[in-house]
Amino acid sequence: MKTLLVLATLFFAANALDKDFIDKFVAEVKKVGETCIKEVSASEDDIKVLLSHNIPESHEGKCLIFCFHKNFHIQNEDGSIDKDGAAKALEPLKEQDEDVYNKMVTVFKNCEGTPVESDSCDYAASLATCAAKEGKALGLDQLLAEIEI
Repeated sequence: MKTLLVLATLFFAANALDKDFIDKFVAEVKKVGETCIKEVSASEDDIKVLLSHNIPESHEGKCLIFCFHKNFHIQNEDGSIDKDGAAKALEPLKEQDEDVYNKMVTVFKNCEGTPVESDSCDYAASLATCAAKEGKALGLDQLLAEIEI
């Protein structure tokens, strides 16, 4: 996969991070991606939409985002935001590049106020939309473009 849209936006930017760190992250994204695609029965179209940095319209495509969010501790199993899990997941980034880490924390905090939706998959898509907007405002999208997934 080329670039895993918002999940990667919620996690790592490229230029300031060492290659080993990025390689480990990319390997984990691919592993989780394979599992999530099967788990939610995402279509090739859903995957293409995500890889083009857009939010899928299908429920399965939105559930693919939710699956990634659960695996990377952005959302809990019940769909709620996993504040503690996300904070812990971001810690290795702080050691790599404190500026990028601070931007990621800002994205997370700014998106915490996204109105909760009853469907966890729809909520994941709304969180992803927020993260893409906030990440772009902070310049994370330009850095992310250099990570190949």
